[in-house]
Amino acid sequence: MLRMKWIVVLPGLLAVLPGLTLASGLLFHDGFETCWHRALTKPAFLTLLHDSVDGTNGCVPPQSGTEFGITYTACNTPNGCGTGVPGCAVAMQAGAFSGDFLAGSFTAPGTASNVAIPIDAGFLGACTLNLTAITLRYDLDYLVRVDGVDGVHAEDLATPVVEILDYTRTHDCNIVIAGFIDSYTPQAIASAEAGASAAIEPPLRTNTVGQSVCPLSAP
Repeated sequence: MLRMKWIVVLPGLLAVLPGLTLASGLLFHDGFETCWHRALTKPAFLTLLHDSVDGTNGCVPPQSGTEFGITYTACNTPNGCGTGVPGCAVAMQAGAFSGDFLAGSFTAPGTASNVAIPIDAGFLGACTLNLTAITLRYDLDYLVRVDGVDGVHAEDLATPVVEILDYTRTHDCNIVIAGFIDSYTPQAIASAEAGASAAIEPPLRTNTVGQSVCPLSAP
């Protein structure tokens, strides 16, 4: 008599079985279903993107330089971004994400809290550059693997891009320091964008890389 041997692998054993290093959601489908075990729906993944970004606190680090012969420091606020972390704090909000799951590209509008940037020009005086009414755009680019049925797996995440689209600028600088504000503002914007990108990347990696999304054919 021919005897058939069945091997049952329990999810909890994946961590101790050699060679099985992929996420459990990629290894096993639920019977003849088209989606991986524990796969997220598209709306659930988009919500996860939003929740990973919305409310994140970023930091514009201290900067120094010389403009038009004026040596200055900016955002050199002790503990401005937390205990022992100097800089200018900024909090970010995100709108709803949308995107192309097969391409792994997602975007969302957003806003940021007002940013007060103290500027110290030594004997020429000190003042504050204020950026308010800030609007943003978030661009995320994932490396995704198509499962061949009706889903994708988020394998990796490129460095997120945060772009400041618009803002209102005011300052209380004297006429001498005000002369280089126009030249300094693009540097401040670039630093704020870099700080925002660095702030949202860790939670996005923790929460979304390694997730499976299925079925793609559903809304």
